[in-house]
Formats: sequence, structure tokens, C-alpha cells
Amino acid sequence: MKKLVFVLLCSIFPLVSSAQQSDSLKLGKSNREFFIKGDQKYKFSEYRKVFTNQEALGYMKKANTNSTVSQIFGAIGGGFIGFGLGREITKNKTVYYNGVAVKQKQSGGWGLMGIGLGAIGIGIPFAISAQKNLKKAISTQNNTPVTNEAKATSYRLDISGNSIGLSYNF
Repeated sequence: MKKLVFVLLCSIFPLVSSAQQSDSLKLGKSNREFFIKGDQKYKFSEYRKVFTNQEALGYMKKANTNSTVSQIFGAIGGGFIGFGLGREITKNKTVYYNGVAVKQKQSGGWGLMGIGLGAIGIGIPFAISAQKNLKKAISTQNNTPVTNEAKATSYRLDISGNSIGLSYNF
């Protein structure tokens, strides 16, 4: 009798948990599954299909613009840091004048790295702003208020497809 009750309980639990699908919008973990709405997964470039609320769409456009600016400054900064580091590594250069070897020093490596760090420093606030606007867009689409409270520690049982997982969020 105990085994029968246990088997029935175990077979009903996945049905109950999978029947509670929500149409709320969530962030995914990869670029192919950036937005998850119900059972459908959307890429980041398909955000116009996901957001129906005009205010949320405005927040999403701001997030997209800020993310692009942040990536541009980050790429420029990374290029300057890499080029400056390369100049510092290959600092002494041998130049030949009329068959005579003369060592010539190159300068500017540290300056280029400083410019690169400055460009990355400019891109960081844009990245933070993009993340905040993305969260505002999702909460506006879901009609939930944005809170800046500290998250509480929680346990969550994740059941999807053929897997079961227990997550601890802190």
C-alpha cells in the first residue's frame, strides 16, 4: 500500500508542476534563449516580437542602444590595451642605418593602455544602464514593480524535460 501511494504521488507531481506554465517574461541564459515567454524562447534580436507594451518597448530600445555603445567603447578600449601591451613587450627595436645596428626605443605603450582603460571605464556605466533598462522593460511587460530590495535566500526545485534540479539562490 505504501509503495502504491508513493508511485501515485511521484507520477502526479510532474503533471502538476508542468501544468503551471506562466506567460510571464523571463531572461534566459544564452543568446539563443535570451527571452523566455511561456514555452517559447526568443533571441535578443527578436525583442520586437516579445514586447507588446509600448513603455516596455521604449525601455528595451534604450537598453539596446546603451548595450551597443558599451560594446563599442569596450572593443576600442580592448584594442588600445592590446596594442599598448604589444608595444611595451617589443619596446626595443633594432634599426639599421647604413649597415650599422642602432637600438631605438618605442614609447607610448603605457599611454595607449591608459587610453584603453579610460575607454573601458566610459563603457561600464553604459553597460550598467543597459542592464537596468532591460530589467525595467521585463518588469513593465510583466506588470510587476521594480524593486531594489536585497534578494532573500531561497531554494527552488526546477523540473524541465528530463531533468530535475535543486537551486539555492542567495
